[in-house]
Amino acid sequence: MFCNTKAFKSLKVALGTDGFEFLEHALTGIVRILPHTEVSRWKVETDRKTGAAWTATNRRELRLTVGLELNGSQFSLIATLKRKRAPTGVGDIERTIDARERDICERIIGRVSQVLKTQDREGSGESLAAIRTLFDEQIVASHIQHHHELKLDVSGVFKALRNLAEQSYENKSLTFGCLLDPGDRSEPSADGMFPSDVLAWKRYKALSDGYRTVYRVSTLGRIVRFQDLMNRKGPPIGSHIFPEWCEDLAKASQHKICGVCLTRQGDILVFDEGTLRFTYRYGRWQYWNHTHIIDLLQNRARSQRVPPKSITKIVKAIYRAALDVSFRRCGGLFVLLHNRKSLWDMTLCGDMIGCKKRENIHKEFDESLPSRDIRILSRRLLVELASLDGGVVLNNQGKIMAYGAVLNPRKKGKIGPAEGSRTKAAIGASKYGISVKVSSDGDITFYEKGKAFFSA
Repeated sequence: MFCNTKAFKSLKVALGTDGFEFLEHALTGIVRILPHTEVSRWKVETDRKTGAAWTATNRRELRLTVGLELNGSQFSLIATLKRKRAPTGVGDIERTIDARERDICERIIGRVSQVLKTQDREGSGESLAAIRTLFDEQIVASHIQHHHELKLDVSGVFKALRNLAEQSYENKSLTFGCLLDPGDRSEPSADGMFPSDVLAWKRYKALSDGYRTVYRVSTLGRIVRFQDLMNRKGPPIGSHIFPEWCEDLAKASQHKICGVCLTRQGDILVFDEGTLRFTYRYGRWQYWNHTHIIDLLQNRARSQRVPPKSITKIVKAIYRAALDVSFRRCGGLFVLLHNRKSLWDMTLCGDMIGCKKRENIHKEFDESLPSRDIRILSRRLLVELASLDGGVVLNNQGKIMAYGAVLNPRKKGKIGPAEGSRTKAAIGASKYGISVKVSSDGDITFYEKGKAFFSA
């Protein structure tokens, strides 16, 4: 990730082992939090100010600069950040970096510069290790706090939720939800500060589940309402992206209100403007730029015989379904074929809808489906179909051709010996179209032509 120059070697000596390890971890935090971006190799120069600036008025590239003063010497680390692109077609066009992505980058490089100013002091190794542990979380928390103009310490909220994830109530893992309202400036009582005082009581840990009920919290940390999400009326938010079971919380997280919930699996989800914006899963914080991910997937799925608007709707439906499966943790596989005839090259006849060899009970169930069009079929029903062993295979018009299908493509692709059966099926199926694999731990990976081109 660094250009191996004489200046870099001098910087590495000046930082020492602990300082350099912290620097590597912190700078790779950019692509950990923003996985849809890519950063060039860092060059070491001298005497540049810390910051993230556009390289041109089209805002498609950021120049990242980390200014460091170490033992009387001035160093500057410089790199550029862009969105990931598809190799050809519309997806090969560079996309604009949004203001939130820039703010996250500025906070990362600013924090690095600030922390390493004191790295040569006694005991810095221990302090750097402590900062490194919560580095990504503090970046995300400070960004959310700034973006929503909250007075409440958001990092304290995240810490409290991580602690709840390690506890249980009546032998069940805890779930939790809150709405942080920057427009309400109600002050808490001396012993009623959220989350520290409130969650010191066991009853308040278990009272909100984040799906049906939440605490509405003022910007100063007072619980102003215990809110029923299910009875909340609001406009439809079909253009927004979120796991299906979070729709009520997503609807409530609009007009600068920030929604936060803890799931049964220990994930932390953050919503704003009706959309899932950040997640914390398996120790990793991530910013979700759904528009860009859909754009990448849509470009790979383009077909001469299908209107672009139809492809867009089909891809969005697949992506939403993948999110639902991901946060449900049931695992699944979706395959969007370029040519429907390819179904015969990867699926047993008995697994195909409409096949004469299909068993009668399966034919009857096929007829019971309200629709085979993924754009119309209920998200809940689609998730149930995806959770079956095997894959959901669609033609390029979004029609379900098979579900619960055991895929054994004739073209296998390059598959490592350690790959699981779902991964092997996804790699082979991607020789015939686009495959979207959702692992049982929630990771989403997109494949084309036998290779992964994006992971979320």
